[in-house]
Amino acid sequence: MKSMLLAPIGLGLFIFMASTSIAQDMVPRGQCAVVVASRPSISDAVAYIRENNWQNIARIFQSNNGWLAITAGMIANDGSTSAIARMKAMGQIPSDAYCSTGGPYVKEVDWRSNSQETSRPISRGLWAEFDARPFTQSEKRFLQASLAMEGYYSGLLDGVWGRGSQTALERYSTDEFDTPKPMNAHAAFLASTTATRWFAEGWEYQYVGYLDLSVLLPSKGLTMIEDNGQHKVWEHNSEKLTIHFNDLDTDGVRRIHDAITSASDLVAKPYSLRGSGAWVTSVLTTSGSIYMRSDLISGSWSTVIVDAAPQMDGVASLISSSIRAGRPVEVLPSETGVLVQNINEVSVAIRDANGSPPVSQPNNGVSRSSAPDTPDSREQPSSTGTGFYITEDGIALTNAHVVQDCTSVALGGLPAEIIATSSAFDLAAVRLIAPKNTVRLTFAPEDVALNSDITLAGYPLHGLLGGLNVSRGSISSMKGLLGDETKIQISAPVQPGNSGGPVVDRFGDVVGVVVSKLDTVALADATGDIAQNVNFAVRGSMAKVFLSSNGISYGETAEREPIEPEKAAELLQSATRLIECN
Repeated sequence: MKSMLLAPIGLGLFIFMASTSIAQDMVPRGQCAVVVASRPSISDAVAYIRENNWQNIARIFQSNNGWLAITAGMIANDGSTSAIARMKAMGQIPSDAYCSTGGPYVKEVDWRSNSQETSRPISRGLWAEFDARPFTQSEKRFLQASLAMEGYYSGLLDGVWGRGSQTALERYSTDEFDTPKPMNAHAAFLASTTATRWFAEGWEYQYVGYLDLSVLLPSKGLTMIEDNGQHKVWEHNSEKLTIHFNDLDTDGVRRIHDAITSASDLVAKPYSLRGSGAWVTSVLTTSGSIYMRSDLISGSWSTVIVDAAPQMDGVASLISSSIRAGRPVEVLPSETGVLVQNINEVSVAIRDANGSPPVSQPNNGVSRSSAPDTPDSREQPSSTGTGFYITEDGIALTNAHVVQDCTSVALGGLPAEIIATSSAFDLAAVRLIAPKNTVRLTFAPEDVALNSDITLAGYPLHGLLGGLNVSRGSISSMKGLLGDETKIQISAPVQPGNSGGPVVDRFGDVVGVVVSKLDTVALADATGDIAQNVNFAVRGSMAKVFLSSNGISYGETAEREPIEPEKAAELLQSATRLIECN
């Protein structure tokens, strides 16, 4: 028998890459090939493989009727029916896939040579169609985890980018970016937003030794409420989420799985898998979802049950997808890998509306002092931005990027200090060193609605434009660039120096903080089109979270009356100040 390379790809599915094309060796005795599609020609078959990202594992066999069978690995023939059903349920293979023992096959087609697949360049461009080939297995696991957390993926975190993973990414891109063709930038943005939650919630693999199982858990939100050696229970501190770990015998496994499938409050037909070495049950109830998986390990059934409320579906999905026999595997991408590189490059698409560079002023032969006492004698600031008072004793809100490199700060020409910053929200709080009575802006009690009228104020292009600039527009989108849910898109004009300025609604209440504008030059280079009035603000609700988490008080208006645009301008003028950074 010729030597073969055996590589696991999850759920008991294995790839056998044989060096021979002899018919009886193509599908070894006791095995069957997982057929994912059939095509009449090599060009059609290769097109299917590329479209569905099967390049790493696909083999093509010519049948005696002339058609070409596209396979994605081989599994044991014994128990293949349940294994195929399980892979379909997990979205790893198409719903019409089947297992073949290879009887009709006459030869294997070397499709990579025929299609010149090996010489096809790998797509690495940020704005190119998504290509999983440059990613490592851990990077693909993290993308699968990200899709699971967002509720798009229910397969295993195996790091194999097959049909199920690609379909999940396509559905994500359709929902978030209104296109079924995901780009590398979409995957990078997905990973970036997931990473923020990942570390905030403390996701990490837990190895349960007595079960020989590993499971991803959001450790910062969980408390172990029971541990008797054979039964562990983790419970979420604020949401309905419970994870049970059990070591059961066959009767116990059958009893609990059957009890879940016969629950009285089911709202959909249960999914169940009963294999020789694995049982899976998944149900939806009026109060949420229950997922139970049991693996036969060392003679007993290692069992995990995840019981979650609807709002925790994404968390439950990630926990369920992460369950694996044995020790944990690496999920987080390398800091020097392609995925992190793409995440960093996504930020290039946004040009922060940060402070403008200093504008040279004629000296007229007068020597300037460095004393900061008067506006005329101060050194020119290295950059400027905008802030607005949110308390009556001189605390103002601005962007973190406005003050991040400052050694000293002036607020409205007066010395100030930075008291809180958040790079995640891109927000900062600045306080006058010598407190004084100030006119503050209050916040709207809820998020602004789409297409609402808004007014913003700031000091754009300080040194070229004179004084406070007020402009009007509307809410163009309830999300920021690449679907960022912490931002809103606004149509009002924004220039360098507007960063940190207030965005108020028709009641004069704060609904956002100006943060950035689209880099129209970069966009034109990438698409050939010039975008107009595509600007962004941090949501007012995010600003309130930032202030509350830092113990800074703010006002919120409950009973409100609309105000005239002129009155809004007067209010903004009273509370908005130039921020100078040195």
